[in-house]
Amino acid sequence: MNHKVSAIYKESVLLLTPIYGEREAESILNLLFEDHLGITRIHRLTNPEKELSESNVEKLQTAMPQLLKNIPVQHIIGFAYFMDRKYLVNKHTLIPRPETEELAGLILDENDHEKALDMLDIGTGTGCIAISLALGFSQAKVTGWDISERAVEIARQNSQALGTSVIFEVQDVLQEVPPKKYDLIVSNPPYIPETDRADMHENVVGFEPEGALFVPNDDPLIFYRRIAELGFTRLNPKGKLYFEIHEDFGLAMKEMLEEKGYTGVEVFQDLNSKDRMVRALLI
Repeated sequence: MNHKVSAIYKESVLLLTPIYGEREAESILNLLFEDHLGITRIHRLTNPEKELSESNVEKLQTAMPQLLKNIPVQHIIGFAYFMDRKYLVNKHTLIPRPETEELAGLILDENDHEKALDMLDIGTGTGCIAISLALGFSQAKVTGWDISERAVEIARQNSQALGTSVIFEVQDVLQEVPPKKYDLIVSNPPYIPETDRADMHENVVGFEPEGALFVPNDDPLIFYRRIAELGFTRLNPKGKLYFEIHEDFGLAMKEMLEEKGYTGVEVFQDLNSKDRMVRALLI
């Protein structure tokens, strides 16, 4: 086998392209080479004839069969990036996605960084939203809830590694929850209808927690409606709700929140021009 960096990269792209498509295959391998093999893209392009070390050949030979079985590259290397920071991930947490970075960015852009805000992240997973807010709002007190004890364990590890003091708790938002009040509640809850399952890639549906992905076809807004109802007793005056949403439910979300009495309801599009975020105000 040719072990030159450029050649083995191209061979690997060809192997993965039938499963992921060429662009995604390249993205996966860039992450694998840089963060698993220690070979940056610039190094690979400027040293195409350099041979992989024996240890890197072994790592690649272990990783490729896993990738060919649709195992997410983030599970192979053990972490994912979110807002340029590393977060531990495993099968008990969703892999953070760029759309969620946009949600966190919206909150960072719209709120006063000097205020001691109380913030709550519902369905925290890896803790990426909560931790990003804690790092961005130095005076804030941030809490993260998740129904999964194992997800909360990972979130706590991420918080410690990134130097924050976010409080993570195991809570089921569909059940009774603590009566504490907050200035801001954010959630990226399950929002994919079961009917979408067949169109999703196996590396998502086969390896990420179903409970963090799917909602019933007949009640896709179940979590949003519950959190909106909680907002009336858990948000302080002039409190805010922020959500990540399914691209098909922007209008339905706006109507639901306005019907419940929220004001300033606005739907925001992501970088792909899809309805993806909602913000609502409580008078």
